[in-house]
Amino acid sequence: MKKLYSLFISTLIMASISNAQGLIDQVQLDRGTPKLSEADHAPTFKRSARPKAIYDTLYYEDFGTGSTTSLPNGWSTATAANTQSNVWIWSNTAPGGQYSTNIPALASTTSSNGYLCLPSDLYNTPFPTGGPEAMDAWVTSPAITLPANTPAVSVSYQHHLRYCCSSLNELVLEVSTDSINWSIPYDANAGRSPSTSTVNGVTETINVSADLAFQTTAYLRFRSTGNSHYFWMIDDLLIFEGASNQMDLLDMDLKFHDSYDISPIYKILPLANISPVTYTGISWNAGASTQTNVDLNLDVIMDSTIGGGPGQGVVHSASSTIGASLSTLQRDTTDITNPFFSFNTGWYRSRLYITSDSGNQIPANSSREYSFALTADTVLALENGNFTGSSGPASYVGGGQDNDAVAALMILDSNGQASVSTYSISVFVANRPETDGLSISPRIWRFDEDSATLNAAVLTPPIGQSPFSTTITTAMQGTWVTMPIFPPVILGPGAYMFGVEQTGGGSTGKEIWLGRDVGQEQIAPPLSNIFFLNEPGNARWIAPPRILGIRFNGNFSVGIGDNENGVSKLQLFPNPNEGLFSLVVESNKAKTYQLNIRNSIGQTISTEMISVNGTFRKQLDLSSMDKGLYFISLENEEERLVKKIVVK
Repeated sequence: MKKLYSLFISTLIMASISNAQGLIDQVQLDRGTPKLSEADHAPTFKRSARPKAIYDTLYYEDFGTGSTTSLPNGWSTATAANTQSNVWIWSNTAPGGQYSTNIPALASTTSSNGYLCLPSDLYNTPFPTGGPEAMDAWVTSPAITLPANTPAVSVSYQHHLRYCCSSLNELVLEVSTDSINWSIPYDANAGRSPSTSTVNGVTETINVSADLAFQTTAYLRFRSTGNSHYFWMIDDLLIFEGASNQMDLLDMDLKFHDSYDISPIYKILPLANISPVTYTGISWNAGASTQTNVDLNLDVIMDSTIGGGPGQGVVHSASSTIGASLSTLQRDTTDITNPFFSFNTGWYRSRLYITSDSGNQIPANSSREYSFALTADTVLALENGNFTGSSGPASYVGGGQDNDAVAALMILDSNGQASVSTYSISVFVANRPETDGLSISPRIWRFDEDSATLNAAVLTPPIGQSPFSTTITTAMQGTWVTMPIFPPVILGPGAYMFGVEQTGGGSTGKEIWLGRDVGQEQIAPPLSNIFFLNEPGNARWIAPPRILGIRFNGNFSVGIGDNENGVSKLQLFPNPNEGLFSLVVESNKAKTYQLNIRNSIGQTISTEMISVNGTFRKQLDLSSMDKGLYFISLENEEERLVKKIVVK
């Protein structure tokens, strides 16, 4: 358990620190500059909104008394330079600016009567001499009277923001009891990365009890420091009496490949490519009281079979201690020490939740869920086909050229296979006019997470591709388009980028636009998707926070039996059986393997070493074991293969 008292800088949870962290830091600082062609459409932060009508309202401001020449009554604005330029304003119109032209007015509850706005983009349009100016401006409330006996105080507001260009910049709320001595900044941005906007009008809630509990006077100020682009609009500010007992689960993380620091989060993956799945949660004591005996709990529920039949219910449970005593506003990062693993296909729902001695006055904030499918299929996917928008290289400055590319990070780190034979790459082509006549071709690149830069991490040339291109027609728009890898390649364990390259159409305005899964972007780690921008003189890879319709299709049955340097054939018969069956292994080279037998929940029944040189035969006896499904595996440092056997 790790204590986190500082600002919640990022929603990404890293299980360890390595060279990969430097690559993540680099791409988060340079995720590309969006063009106006992509809708301002981003996922909400995963923190739950405050339920309405639970706590007493202590103060409310809808900013309806301002004008184009003055802020609402009692509110004031200032800058570090003590000038009247680049300050907060009252507005009821769109923020404007060269990169925010398509951004509408704030979609808050009372936006029609105005709101606070810091139009950073507008102030930098066009760029001043010497380049864009960073904002260092704040807006301050008048004195606010609070009841003296309030043990917990929270602030909520509706806003829309986007900032540039470093995660070290500040978008914060500060509070004071005298307007002179200000609190340590509270993160008003909810940990969003640069160039990642909120949903327009999203509600954020911040517990300020550490500074305002039992106080009779309060001042609030919102401050933007270091940001040169985009906007921040705020409305419908509410101060309310908070909870005494409130443990929030701010974020959850799944790692499907714990041996990799940069690990994608899948929605669909073959059973043959699953490793033990680890879970991590970020918790926060958002209440006013100290919480005791706080635990992080995991239930994995098989909701249904892949075909839609009834599932098995809870198939895995685990728990880890967050702490015996957690003070108010304490944040912790906690790992579930017992990972989840399965040999059965189906739809699995992971529920991570917090329990404590005191219970929870807002239980909805204390849990999170994530669902994914384990299949017997050939598909690896970071999305589930729920597309609510589109994106691609052309949506970023420098994109929209032939040889642009998009790719998804996927890892072949299989439980049972030594290698995978490639079939094809599938992409979901957006229903946009720019894709009609576009030519694309599939690509596979190796990926090195220990590289210092993204350009160095994507190893060229591609190791899998096709000499043929597919030309998109109107009939293909809004559908999955599958392109074979030719000739097929055998991929060993490792990290790969699977995607497509634009091979034609750039001269006539054709561009790669794929379906965008906005919902999955809420949990996807950095580098899940990357774009290549073939900008003349500045060609480069970028890693915007996007999840597009990109899938890898492969033969996950390739293993020992298909490896010319290993075993040529592995057989189990009869299958099914009543517990007695034979194992036959044929090898064209002398090898030593570990023979493991596991039951349907992954427990090892027996293990032994065997030597194979030519043909090896052995009778196995499971007649004393329970009836059901078992897995027989042969493993050494180079190869691994799992086969199923049914004891009836």
